[in-house]
Amino acid sequence: MNPILLSGLVGAMVGAAAAITAQFVGHHLATKRELLRFQIQSFERFRREFSEDENLRAISIKKEPLTDDEIDDYLGFFEEIGLYFHRNLVDLELVDEILGDSIMDAWQDEHIRKAIGSVRGAEDDPTYFRYFERLAKYMIEMRDKRTKKES
Repeated sequence: MNPILLSGLVGAMVGAAAAITAQFVGHHLATKRELLRFQIQSFERFRREFSEDENLRAISIKKEPLTDDEIDDYLGFFEEIGLYFHRNLVDLELVDEILGDSIMDAWQDEHIRKAIGSVRGAEDDPTYFRYFERLAKYMIEMRDKRTKKES
């Protein structure tokens, strides 16, 4: 085979591979940028809702036990954040900074845990509030790791 033809063929193959690689890398970076943008927007929505929604704000500072309706509101809000966490659609570090203590406190609250157990038992469905549970347990685990690391 002619060396000039062979080098032209190799050059074309290398050029095509470089173009495909550039397309792949460009698409990957654009997707990553969009995901980050969505994560930040999601976090902003949750932060705004938590700080501006009168019911959630009142629940978060309430000292006496929560009513069933208040527990439902709180759990619904945290379940949604947990779903976004499960789908990697929210920046967990931001959520932890602003909502982490409230999420962990809610999970560790005896009345809220009993309410979750009651719903799961009444509906005969152990998956109720599973995303909130996973989120809270993950955040507690991360806090414990940070605490051990700092000691």
